Amino acid sequence: MLQELRLKNFVLIKEARLSFEPGFVVFTGETGTGKSLLIKSLKLVLGARSSPGLIRPGAKEALIEAVVSVDEKTQKHLEKFGLEPAEELIVRRIITAERSRAYLNDSPVTLQMLSEIASDLVVIAGQHEYHTLNKPEERLLTVDTFGDLLALRQEYEKAYLTFREKLENLLSFQEKVKNALKEEDFLRFQLQEIEAVSPVPGEDIEIEEKLKRLKNLARLKDLANNAYSEVEKSFSSISSAKKSLSQALEFDRNLSPLAERLETLSYELEDLSLELSDYLRSLEIAPDELEALEERLFALKRLMRKYGPTLEDVLSHYEKIKKDLEDISTGEEHLQDLEEEVKQAENRAVELAEELSQKRKQAAGLLSQHVNRFLKELALEGARFRVSFARKELSSTGFDQVDFLVTTHPKAPWRPIAEVASGGELSRFFLAIKAALSKKASAQSLIFDEIDAGVGGMVAHRLGKLLADLATSYQVICVTHLPQIAALARQHFVVEKQIKGDEAFTFIKELNPEERINEMARMLGDPSARDVAQKLLGL
Repeated sequence: MLQELRLKNFVLIKEARLSFEPGFVVFTGETGTGKSLLIKSLKLVLGARSSPGLIRPGAKEALIEAVVSVDEKTQKHLEKFGLEPAEELIVRRIITAERSRAYLNDSPVTLQMLSEIASDLVVIAGQHEYHTLNKPEERLLTVDTFGDLLALRQEYEKAYLTFREKLENLLSFQEKVKNALKEEDFLRFQLQEIEAVSPVPGEDIEIEEKLKRLKNLARLKDLANNAYSEVEKSFSSISSAKKSLSQALEFDRNLSPLAERLETLSYELEDLSLELSDYLRSLEIAPDELEALEERLFALKRLMRKYGPTLEDVLSHYEKIKKDLEDISTGEEHLQDLEEEVKQAENRAVELAEELSQKRKQAAGLLSQHVNRFLKELALEGARFRVSFARKELSSTGFDQVDFLVTTHPKAPWRPIAEVASGGELSRFFLAIKAALSKKASAQSLIFDEIDAGVGGMVAHRLGKLLADLATSYQVICVTHLPQIAALARQHFVVEKQIKGDEAFTFIKELNPEERINEMARMLGDPSARDVAQKLLGL
């Protein structure tokens, strides 16, 4: 329910703060005072796009802020968008010349998020909104809401989604097998070609390293031989030095540490000589080893050119070929399994769609009865309403395509509601449908703009009575110029326009009982008609 609305620097409104009660609320005022600003501001609360022209001249920004009570469904919506659940929702729009910003409970949100969340709480019904009845999905939702079929519809939608997913899997697998069958011989050739080489991961890099070493073998042997010769010479020299120092020890024992160091150096050179000798022997290779390595690398690179560019790509392609050939060999069996899954999923979706269709038709009959009763109350006694059904292919909403048909008098043909020419008639059909949906729809607040267009006299009273009755299930906010409607409201606001110097201001204020009598007298066209105004108000 809409609890509060605050406007600041919004078009002609410098500042206004309104508190709303449950039930029936009306806004009245002279033509041109700015009553439409209320509807405009609430559309912004619901996520409508803004423009800099909505900022009051001379101000830097406009503020629209609404406080709305939140139901359980909306709390789940908040969680869906990562927002903290709350019992109250503070919606804020800030409009500047450069951009517009939107907030929910101080968290910045997109207009799409704002629209999805707020539309669960407030519905604005104006000339534009009446034409939502022209949308097939809205008509179907109306029937489902009236018939308490939303849970069944959700169950069906899940079944339909499962069916579509399984069908997509089947079609994808069929296409895959079809393509694989066309290429089976070629796939087997590729498999045999790769298996003939039997590549090992990283093998190409290892061979290239070996070839690099082998191709420089002669130079490597020369250098290693030279190192070996020099070590041997050094070993011979060290042995001679060791012998001389050993003799010198007979004359001076202080040379003992040096002799020990020479001994260690001798051992180290001996080990180094042995290791170099082993290394030189390792450089002796079979004459055909280099050729074999080159041939192996050539075979690997040929595979890499065809299936690479890397050896890992070749191996991945090999695994894919094996899987494709395996799918071909087991494809028929798997295909049968998938077809059975699709059949079962389709049967379940069709079963639920048939149940949904049957219950929709039952609900549509009752909806028509309710709407026709309300049409009589709205002085459209010759008018009739009914729901027509056409069967279509299974879709996300089932088999049904519904249309709302109306006739404005007994001899008139049935026509789609979209073809109703009179805005006043269309608004009353809309109201009758909303009245039939009372206690069924999720929105907490209904806001009517121009609902009384082309209405007067006794029809106006009946219209007001129906709005008041509707307000027992919803908060109903109505912009009206008819005293018969305004008299039935629980809460009454007046919109006034004042000129101060060269500036225009729009003011909105809640009326007390005395002010309300005066406003009703003005609406009656005779400020002195206070007695009539009091009678209308039941005072």
